[in-house]
Amino acid sequence: MAQDEKRERPLWEVVPLEERELPRASQASQARRRWQALGRWLTLGSEAGEEPARDEAQLERLPRVRLANLAPPIDWQPGALALAHHLAESGESVAPVTLLVGAPADGHAELVEAWARLNGARLLLEPAAGALLAGEMPWLPEPSPHGWVIPRLERGFLRQATALSGLRNFLEAALTGRLGRGVIGCDSWTWTYLQHALALPEAAAVTLQAFDGARLTRYLAATTRAAAARTAGEPPAILAVGSGEPVLADGDEASTSRELRELAAHCRGQLGLAWHYWRARLCDEAPEGESPDTLWLAESLDEATLPGEVGEESVLLLHALLLHGGLDEALLPEVLPFSHARALSGLRQLQRRGVVSCDAGRWRVAPLGYMSVRRLLEERTYLVDAL
Repeated sequence: MAQDEKRERPLWEVVPLEERELPRASQASQARRRWQALGRWLTLGSEAGEEPARDEAQLERLPRVRLANLAPPIDWQPGALALAHHLAESGESVAPVTLLVGAPADGHAELVEAWARLNGARLLLEPAAGALLAGEMPWLPEPSPHGWVIPRLERGFLRQATALSGLRNFLEAALTGRLGRGVIGCDSWTWTYLQHALALPEAAAVTLQAFDGARLTRYLAATTRAAAARTAGEPPAILAVGSGEPVLADGDEASTSRELRELAAHCRGQLGLAWHYWRARLCDEAPEGESPDTLWLAESLDEATLPGEVGEESVLLLHALLLHGGLDEALLPEVLPFSHARALSGLRQLQRRGVVSCDAGRWRVAPLGYMSVRRLLEERTYLVDAL
């Protein structure tokens, strides 16, 4: 009965932050050891004396053009509908402002932007850097019958006394209802820091329920079927390199493939992060230009790796990027205790290893470097997010 109930749960579900359930395997130390031992596994086989079903070295990662069709960017509108359902069910008890908290790659901004489009809410622009540095309130919403939306609260502060005061004033006004109804997207690292610095009420925060192995399987299987339907073809079989077994078999959590259970656990139930790994691990063995009926899911993770010895300046850099949801180059000296030149030098070294990326002058921790960085910060006892 319990399994039947779990199977019937919606794929997309918005829940209070404290009700988010990490995939079970992520709560055991064995999961991490298993991932760290994958290199040895590829040599020895999935069990003692067994050989992998395919030699991963002979496979080729899928080109971008095929990935764009087979694993397109996530459509966050179903998440927006789940948010609307949650707000409707909350009824009179809903707070004046709802904060949707999400991990860095898990689409919190895209989700609340989709909610704004569905509901006709006013989308508020990001504040200018000068206003932040002056300690001004980053947003001043005007009355709107359909409310207002801020996609990225993390763009409204800097970790310094003056800049933080502006956000404090805004949140005090917003959370007490003086600015009307609103929905705010907030990075999980920013939320954790602001709770620590400003004692924000957790009751106002919601999040997407974690995508465990079963949910992740349902999402990826539906995406693969939709890709095949667009070309009037059949979806390819996707097999595990190690076992040769189908990865997207239908069923509940108990019958979900080991590969997707462990991927969900490794990504802590974050759909956006799992999507990056999924795309990076899809392989085929056909000549370029062919469309084989069978694809393979590689065992190796293709994660960006940190240097063997990570200095304290690099750790401070990475932590600052996560707390702010990324940082513009010009603002690096405002939140770091060393020069702009040293910050850029450190970031470029990390960029060469794929740990961070830069887009239009804004630096971020790269998705495939995120879990390595998170583990490093945990080991160094830095403040980390809860998701």
